[in-house]
Parts: sequence; structure tokens; C-alpha cells
Amino acid sequence: MRRLGLLAIALSTGLPACTARAGKEDPDSNGDSGGATSWDPVVLRPGYYKAETFPITLLSAGDPITVRFASQGGYAMFVGARASGLAPGTARVASELVNPEDGQALVSDARAIEVVESADGSGDIEPDFQSSSNFSHLVPCPNYGTRPVNGVEWILNLKMSDPEVEARSGSVSVRVIPTCAQGSRYLKCLCECEPNYYFAKCGAQH
Repeated sequence: MRRLGLLAIALSTGLPACTARAGKEDPDSNGDSGGATSWDPVVLRPGYYKAETFPITLLSAGDPITVRFASQGGYAMFVGARASGLAPGTARVASELVNPEDGQALVSDARAIEVVESADGSGDIEPDFQSSSNFSHLVPCPNYGTRPVNGVEWILNLKMSDPEVEARSGSVSVRVIPTCAQGSRYLKCLCECEPNYYFAKCGAQH
């Protein structure tokens, strides 16, 4: 799978890695811009969609992240970020869940989403939480890999960008612990998040 090209330091610390681009011309010493363009840095704070009517829940290194039933099948993490340096409207988000032991991605996703100004008054933007479709969908369970998903540390890689200017983007990595949501489907989630899944391993399909 295509990797997101993140800085190595972000992989180990969970700190944001961002591209320093910017929205204005950068004049040279003669006052001539020469057509060069730069943008303010895009800095991401990773998070996830916890439940309906909840704004994005921000993540720190080692935090649990909810794995919940997905209407399209399987059990998913709905991930995104609060970002500075991007405007409200449409953004592009890409994500992957990576095995820290071998650097291989278990699942990945990329999509266009709607982002709105954060309610905290910071001027940052974040996914519109009125719909889970505005978050990237990572579906690690059923788990066809060889490493457990639930309760085990994985690396979450995220990238957000301006859909019209790919260079205007930011990326971040954070170590997270996928955790099946409590409820009627909890045991089914635990089963499907175990490694080496095969058809009907956990009983009837959803």
C-alpha cells in the first residue's frame, strides 16, 4: 500500500509533521516575487469520531481509539484531525493503520470531506461531525492480518490537504490502541479483530 511519506520523528513520538507552505508570494531581496508561492504551515492534531453529535475527540500518544460497527460491514475507526493552515470547505484526508513492528499498513483510506471552523474559536478547521462520512474510514476488522487489532498498539498515519493545491498539506503520526466499543456487538468485534479471520469465523454475517 502507498505510504504517506511521514517524518521518522513523528512515527516514534506522535508529534505532528507538517509541510511548511504558505498562501502568499515570497518576495526576494529586490522586491520581486519571481512568481514563487508559499503557504502557512498546515499543522494537524489527530482525532476520531466517537459518536453522533460529538465533535472530534483529539488523540495523544498511547490513547485508545474506538473501533465501532460500520454500516457498510466490519468494524471501523473514523479518523480525522483538527488543522491549522486550511480553510473551511472541502479537504482531502488520507489515513492508514500501520504495524509498528514491520512498518506495513493493515488498512488505508482516502477521501474528500467537509471541514468546518472549530467551535473552540481557534480559527482551526475540523471534520463536520454531523456525519461520519466526513471522517476517514479505517476498517481493520475483520482482521485478515497476523497481528491482533483490539488492545494492541498501532501507528495511525494521517494526512490532510487542500484538494486544489496538493502541496498545501500536513501530516501526523500517533501511536494508538484500537479498542472495541462496548455494547451488543462487543464480543463480535473482539472476535473479528483477532488475527487470521476467515469467512463466518465469528458466526453469522452482520
